[in-house]
Amino acid sequence: MTVTKQLVLKQVIILFYLLSWVWPAASENFPQQLLLAHTQKLAAPHYSLAAAQANESQAYKVQQKYVKLRSGKDPIAGYKAGLTSTAGQQKFNVSQALSGVLFASGHVADPHTVSLKSAGKLMLETELGFILAKPIKQPVKDIVQLKQAFESVVAVVELPDIGFEQPKKITGVDLIAANVASHQFIIGEKKPLNKIVNINQLTTRLSHDNQVQFNGKAIDALGDQWQALLWLTNQLVSQGHQLSAGDLLITGALGKMIPAQPGNYLAEFDQLGQIQFTVH
Repeated sequence: MTVTKQLVLKQVIILFYLLSWVWPAASENFPQQLLLAHTQKLAAPHYSLAAAQANESQAYKVQQKYVKLRSGKDPIAGYKAGLTSTAGQQKFNVSQALSGVLFASGHVADPHTVSLKSAGKLMLETELGFILAKPIKQPVKDIVQLKQAFESVVAVVELPDIGFEQPKKITGVDLIAANVASHQFIIGEKKPLNKIVNINQLTTRLSHDNQVQFNGKAIDALGDQWQALLWLTNQLVSQGHQLSAGDLLITGALGKMIPAQPGNYLAEFDQLGQIQFTVH
């Protein structure tokens, strides 16, 4: 072996050991960094920059630790799916949809008090939400079994916060670690599932100051609401979450995700009614 090859080999070995040391250190401290950013209302840090070699599985471990840190004082109210469209997955270079947690503090009880200042970059989405009738601790085998576990469906306006330190460098790993930009959500009135003839035929429309912003379809989420809900449920079980009766599961954006602006909004959800809210 030549001297040059020996030097290259040594450099590779050194780099390997450096990475093997840096990744655990970054993963250990990063949940605390996320919590600090949340409590101080700072831009979210990028896990992909703290641990350049981290993958989706490692990012979910960071998310789990972050959720555990927060949930001691802020109970879990439900769960969310993100990037449920092919275009969204391609944009952030992930192979499937993402999952995160909805915290109780994110539930907007008064829809006329939404504040732009509550987030780094507040966004708006129309979604469908499903409320559990009983606990789920094991994977659900099919849609027939899935339907038996849920009692009702609700209209949902989700208000994610994508305020990262470097907005143009957000990756799927960043989103996963930072709990998929979970921030706030507004829910409509419950409708029993057996009262909805075909949930995949539902449509949504979001208007701002009487101007239509976008239209959405139930099938925008993984092509089928039941498949989206089945994926989310089993994904959460695989991540170790204990799903409880009353938990809300939202299945992903219908139509677009748009930046929030000051003004009056009307979200229409066919048979599920309307949600009116105001952004200040």
